[in-house]
Order: sequence, then C-alpha cells, then structure tokens
Amino acid sequence: MSRRIWIGWAVGLVALGVGVGASAAPRPVSVTLVGNGQARCAIVLPAEKNDRIRAAAEDLQWHLQVMSGARVPLVTDTKAAPATKLYLGVTPPGVKLPVALTDRGRFWPDGYLILAGKGYLALLSPRPEGVSNAVYGLLEDYLGCHWFTPGEIGTHIPRRRTVQVSVPGGYAVVRPSFELRAPWYNGNAAARQTPEEQAAMAKWRVRNRAGGIRGYGGQEWSTTFPKELQEKEPGLQAMINGKRAPRGAEGQICISYPRAVEIATERFIHVFGNNPDLDYYTFSPNDNDAWCQCSECEAMGANPAERVLRFTNQVAERVAAACPGKGITLLPYSSTIEPPIRDLKGAQNLYPIICSYAMEQLRPKTDNNPWCNTYRRRVERWMKLLPRAWSYDYIGWYPGPWTLFHNLEADQAYYRRLGFSGLMPEYLDRNLGTDVTMWLTFRIAWDANLKVDALLDQFYPAYFGAAAPTMRALYERFERQMMAVGGTGEPMDVPRLYPVPMVEEALRQIAAAKAQVAGNRVRVARLERDEHCLQLLRRWLDFWDASGRFRRGDASAKQRAQAAAEAYLKQIDSLDGTLTVGKAARAYVASTLEALNDPGTFFAQAGPFRYLDTLDDGGKVYHARSRTGFTISTYGLSLAPGATGELVYEVRAGEGLRFRDAYLHSMYLALPPGGHNQIAVSVDDGQTWETPYQDDHLWGGTAERDLTPLVAGRDRFLLRFQVQNSNTGNEEILAMDQWGIAGTIE
Repeated sequence: MSRRIWIGWAVGLVALGVGVGASAAPRPVSVTLVGNGQARCAIVLPAEKNDRIRAAAEDLQWHLQVMSGARVPLVTDTKAAPATKLYLGVTPPGVKLPVALTDRGRFWPDGYLILAGKGYLALLSPRPEGVSNAVYGLLEDYLGCHWFTPGEIGTHIPRRRTVQVSVPGGYAVVRPSFELRAPWYNGNAAARQTPEEQAAMAKWRVRNRAGGIRGYGGQEWSTTFPKELQEKEPGLQAMINGKRAPRGAEGQICISYPRAVEIATERFIHVFGNNPDLDYYTFSPNDNDAWCQCSECEAMGANPAERVLRFTNQVAERVAAACPGKGITLLPYSSTIEPPIRDLKGAQNLYPIICSYAMEQLRPKTDNNPWCNTYRRRVERWMKLLPRAWSYDYIGWYPGPWTLFHNLEADQAYYRRLGFSGLMPEYLDRNLGTDVTMWLTFRIAWDANLKVDALLDQFYPAYFGAAAPTMRALYERFERQMMAVGGTGEPMDVPRLYPVPMVEEALRQIAAAKAQVAGNRVRVARLERDEHCLQLLRRWLDFWDASGRFRRGDASAKQRAQAAAEAYLKQIDSLDGTLTVGKAARAYVASTLEALNDPGTFFAQAGPFRYLDTLDDGGKVYHARSRTGFTISTYGLSLAPGATGELVYEVRAGEGLRFRDAYLHSMYLALPPGGHNQIAVSVDDGQTWETPYQDDHLWGGTAERDLTPLVAGRDRFLLRFQVQNSNTGNEEILAMDQWGIAGTIE
C-alpha cells in the first residue's frame, strides 16, 4: 500500500529525550511557495537535462499559476533564485537525506521522497518517473488538485492566493501499492484520435501517476520466432494435424525444439543490452491455440499452460543468469488460463499477466456464478505456483455507460489478497463512466487504502458542482441496472442493459443537470460529454433494433437500419477531436452498415478474398441462398431438439474470374452426442454434392478446412452446412455460431 513514513521525526524526539506517545502527531514543516499571489520560490531542475522531470516541472508551474495567479520561475542555477527553492530531482545543498534513495524496499519501483526544511521543499526519487510522481503527489495529496477525466476540461484545481505546503515530520516516503499501474484504452477505443487528443490522454495518465515497473507486455512469439527464422530452422515449426509448417502470429512454435530456449535467450540479451532501463520484456505466446502436437511437446506437460510454463521457466532462468534483475512475462490466457496440474513453480523473474478470460464481465470476481467461480479456481491455483501476477481485466464492453465503480474495489481487494502486484486492464471503448473508472483505478492502484465511495465523494461535487446529486443518481442507476442484468460482453446484451426508456430518462436528467450549472461553462461541457454518449447510445439502439428485424426476415427494416447507422456515424464523427467518446462501437456500426450494403459471398475482384460472419443475432445470414431449420438467437443459429438445420450459400467470382483456392476458417459448428454435421459443396447448382467434411467436431476448431480440390478453376459453387440436434428432451442448442471462407481468385 502507499505509505508515508515519518521515521525521522520519531527518531529526533527520542534522541532529545522526549517521550513519544501513541497519540503523538508529527510536527509539520511548512514551506510557502506563493504568497498573496506572488511567487516566493523557484523550481530548481537538475543541471543534466531530463525530459520527464522538465515536463513535470512545467506542469507544476502551470498548476501553481492557475491556482494562485503567480508564475513560479524554473531554474537550474540557484544563484539568482529566491530564498525558497522547490527542488525536483536535486538534493538541497548541505542537506543529509533521512533515508537513502538507493533503498529499493522503500521506493521500488517509482516511489518518492518529499522533504521539507527551512527555505526548501525537495521532491526526490531514484527514478525520473518517481520525481514526476512526486510532483503530482504534491499537487493532489497536499494541494487538492485532481485529474478526473482527460484534457483540461477534466482538471480540478482549487484557487488560492497563498500556496503553502505542510509536511508532517518534515518528510514523507511514498511508495505505490502496485508495482505496475497500467490501465489503457486499446486501439479501437482510441481510434481516430488527433495528435492533440493523444497528448491529452498521455498527460492525464502521467498526472494520475500511472506507470511503475518499466517494460512491455504483449503477445509476441511471432517476433522472437518469426516465420523467416522457422523456414531456416524447421525444428521451430509447430506440428499441426501431423504436418510442420512455418507460421507467424497465426500459429505457435515447437517449444520442445532444443534451440528454442537458446534463441529466446539471445533475443532477451539483445533487448536488455540495447534497453538497459527496462525491468521486464514480453515473452507471451501468440494470440491463438494452434499448439504444436508433436509427442515431445505434449510430454512437457499435461495441458498447454503446463507446457508453456515449463518452456518459459527455462528461458527465464537463462535470462536471470545473463541479465541480472531483468524479467520476462507469461500470459495465462485462452487455452493457457487453465493452470498446470503438476506443482510446477514459476521462475522468480517471471511477471505473469493473468487475463480474465471467458468471464461474466459485469459482476465482481467474487460473485457466486459459474463464470466467476471457475475464474477464481483457476487464479487461486495459478497463484500457488507464481512469484507474483498482474491482473488483466476488460472494461467498457458496450456502446453505453460503464459505471461499475464498486466492482473495481471488490476486484482489487481480491487480487491483493492473492498477492497480485500490478494491474493492466484493457479498456475496449470510451463512454460515460469509463474515464472515471480509470481515474478510480489510478487512485486505488497507487494507494490501496483508498475507498471508492470516499473518492466518489470527492469526484461528484468537484466535477459536477450543483448538478452532483442529479448525476450521482444517474451514474448509480446505470450501475444497479448493469449489475442486475449481467453480461459477457456481447453486443446483443446492450438492449437489456440499457432499455430505451431508461436512456431517454437519463437524457432528461442531463438536461436538468445542465440547467443547474448553466452559468459554469466547464461544468456544462462536462455534462455535454455524457449527453453525447447517451445520444449515441440511443441511436445505436435504433440501429440494433432495425438491423435485427432485417436479419430476421423483415425486408422493410433494411432502410431503417441503414438510416440509423448513418445517423450514428454522422454524430460520432462530428465529435472527432473533442475527447468525448471512443470509436470501438463506431467500427461495429460501420462494418454492419457495410454488410447491409455488401454483395455477400460474391467476390468481384481478382486476388485474395475473405468472408466472415459471426452470426450473432443472425449476423449476415440474409446473404444465404436458403435457410431451413435454424432459428436466430442471441449468439448465432439455434436448433430445437430433433431438428436439422441447413444453410446454403452461393459463392461466386466476378465475370471472367475463377477460384484458385478456397478454405473454410473460423468454423464453429456444434456436434451434439449422436448428432451429425456436414459441410458439402456442389459445382452443378445443387444437382450433386461432395461432402469433404462430416461428423467433424468443429466447435472451437482452429484448423482450416480446404475446399481447393473441389472448387479450383470454378467461377461459382454452392456451399451447404447441415447440423442436427439429436437431443430428445427440451434442450435447444446453439448449433452454428460462426463461419468464414477465404482464398484466392484469379
């Protein structure tokens, strides 16, 4: 937890023979930075240029000027400076520090020392990031500044003519609760941001003391073991279905190949040699489950996680010997989230990132439901094997509000109990409440003693002013609704989470809130951010309803769906450059609009072609030539007990073109016990059929299904899917969840 330690004060009193009682309070040391609107100090920078410290100094200067009207000078030469000095990363001359900055136990990784004395205030740290954190700790913890949301619109700076800092006991050692504090908006959420928006987002993170241990985490075996290297060293090639082939990010490698450990170690020696400031670097498998099936790999462990941990340990141990103090990541995710069966301990320099994969996404991890219960079983088993872990949760699944603030406190308390030391949640979109969720994450990750309700008591009045009660009620209503409904992060959850009457009532509440703060331009602008988010959600619900009706066979709904999508895109695009909302939902609406207008499985141009349909809420099933037996359901196409579903597509190339090759991918067909499925191809308009695949359990399969022998040289063919639900009871099954086809036309 974040701690302020006043050891020097207690030691001083004991040395003087003064008794220190349990109720004694450290005597404060006060330093005046601004007096009655006039600068009383100078900010002293290190003589050696450091961009991080310089940026923090300039931001401190700006905050003090907004706060008091005084512009405090920045200096490196103190000869002409005022008597009082505010040192950043510079030890005051002649002052002996009460604690050694080299004491890792006090400061790791980016903590700091605030030291006050006669005529000086010093902000010190072993690392430049720590000095920066000290600046923002001074502004937030001592002077009451906050950065609730990105941009100056989200900044709260109290006004005062005199700025004085009082440090109990004369100094404080502050260390973050988590060594990694890295919530982030992904590329979809941050799409179409201007350089100015990107800079504002980056500054917001720095101000809120994000960061910690230095490094990079991602899925990158394709970088360590690129396809080109696999071609030169065939032993690296994973064996899939009895065949070895070089694969990039779409596959894995043969981890039992003797030189694989050596190759990875050499890469890390190179990375850390060229980047000595890094504490860790990624060594996580690619984002797929195409594991090598050779007998040597399978002998390395009883499941994928055990094999990957054994392999990663071998690399980590060599890295520890060659690069002392450096670590590598491990990513329990997808098929590696199920922990090892054997008691295989992780190497001490591993930095595992545990992903909340296959989860109920709206309730806390401690909730009693099958998803959360399974997740806890897995995580608690992992934590018996690992030296530490960082959490990787998903936030902002939907094109609507995300105000699950209290889940955050429950989840972080659970993680801390297990021994987690970092967090890096991925935000999938930006919307009403996501910035506040991230702000709360920054605060709790820095100081685990903080409570969400106390932080919200700061946020609502400081951010919304007189509209605080109205907006708190609005945020809390969405929180209750989301908790009551639950969800796994699918678009079809949206109408249940955010019913139209609820959204329209929320818009009326925001209109009332704007009237309550009509004289305050900044607070009105803050409310308008939330208002735009809800207006977009309302348009999204219209779009979803109309497109769903069209997928279910109402041809008249197509035009309404197109109009609703275009209205949504027009409004969200008008907000570019305003830091209002993310663009993940925009991508979904744009792709659906394109699907409404596209020719389906007709490919007019030579070259690579690709078609994919997730079939969620029917997906693009209207592209099929015929559909029988299946019913459209939330996650795809379902079958009643005893029913057989059939879906037929006509796949055509443009005039004068032919298919050179074609293969099925991303196939998710269910095969219940005793049932049958079948994939068939006809090149004579359905008079005869070839059946290359049948009774093939394709649910979750990663392998491609090659159609080339049947369709090469043809300009068109029919593709038929059949699935049978052999259940005799009342159980309907999700029979077809996704399918895709790709290849080349010439």
